[in-house]
Amino acid sequence: MTTQASAVFELHHANEAFGFRQLFQSAMRIGKDHVAATVNTMLLMFSLGRGNYGRLVNFKFVAEEIVRTLVGSLGLIAAVPLTTVIAILFVFRADSLGKWRSLLGPEGTDAAHSH
Repeated sequence: MTTQASAVFELHHANEAFGFRQLFQSAMRIGKDHVAATVNTMLLMFSLGRGNYGRLVNFKFVAEEIVRTLVGSLGLIAAVPLTTVIAILFVFRADSLGKWRSLLGPEGTDAAHSH
């Protein structure tokens, strides 16, 4: 969920006037794309299977991947809003973090920002 937290910091950097609610709503629109990417991966797997989907699901390795994807998707769905809220709390409290501030990256400094 590093990308989700990074999105929160970038949104705040782009518009520091955003309050909690505006920042949360904007970041959640990005988070929906993270979840959609997982769903698209699963759909791609089925589209490449061309044929009897019941038979495809019964293959042990495919069934395991489906379960892993579903469990991972549930975790991702839960993690996106949680990560967003935690990142927003860090954004708004960045000035009071003291020596821990350097762990949040170069935002607020003249250092070049890169990924």
